[in-house]
Amino acid sequence: MKYQFLFCFLLLSFVGFSQKKVLQTKFISEKIEIDGKLEEPIWQSAAIASNFIMFQPDNGKPIPENKKTEIRVLYDNDAIYIGALLNDENPEKILKEITQRDNFGTSDLFGVFINGFNDGQQDFQFFVNAADGQADCITTDSNGEDYSWDAVWKSKAVITDKGWVVEMRIPYAALRFSAEKKQTWGLNFFREIRRDRFKYTWNFIDSKLGTFTQQTGVLEGIENIKPPTRLFLLPYSSFYVNANAAQKTYGTLKGGLDLKYGINDAFTLDMILIPDFGQTKYDDQILNLGPFEQQFNENRPFFTEGT
Repeated sequence: MKYQFLFCFLLLSFVGFSQKKVLQTKFISEKIEIDGKLEEPIWQSAAIASNFIMFQPDNGKPIPENKKTEIRVLYDNDAIYIGALLNDENPEKILKEITQRDNFGTSDLFGVFINGFNDGQQDFQFFVNAADGQADCITTDSNGEDYSWDAVWKSKAVITDKGWVVEMRIPYAALRFSAEKKQTWGLNFFREIRRDRFKYTWNFIDSKLGTFTQQTGVLEGIENIKPPTRLFLLPYSSFYVNANAAQKTYGTLKGGLDLKYGINDAFTLDMILIPDFGQTKYDDQILNLGPFEQQFNENRPFFTEGT
């Protein structure tokens, strides 16, 4: 009888972890100010995503009550909004470091992972650290995280006497999803408490099974939104000065254009006029003494779509 009870307990625990969590979102018509305060009354009526579970180091351990994390999601015709309350009994110990974009630094971190097709193939990931820095990337099982992708979105992080708060506005132009009337998205949230090196997720990520993209939760309730026209024009100009002892100094003005156009939810047209990659970020110089080759991300925008 004792062993039977233990088996049932373990089975229920496994089933509880393996089931995808579901969060219902809500349409709004009023304006939300991205100020990190969550003072608009509509936030209080939104469903709450909580009960985070540790990813590292003790995979599967529930988050303690004094680190309780509550996330709310709203949407309108143009964007999705995320409000996060990240409790911490010692807010003065929250680590924050001002860094460049896509650099987490030594900071507490909050992230949201969105898959508009809910197919476990590709996540659009958006991060905010406690110093109000932003990072974003596209993640796939085959290529991992690509931080050369940069979207335009708003966020604000504020440290309070109870922990810290994050507010985000992610426009639909930064995402990919179908034109169906009722949307079901893959969704997960991430929190790192840097001083303890503890990492938590909303939907349980079993470190022994699959990948992040395959173990997201589900966002339901989005209806009657249309994928926006994805048209991006990226003009550039450059001026080069040439000088040497044998020739007269002269300058050269160059210009060109990158164009991205979303044909539909699955195809994007990339065009480039008079390419000039002279201003593209250089790869970091790394002295590699190991047995494996060093891999660098593609930094030329023309080649990053769909990678």
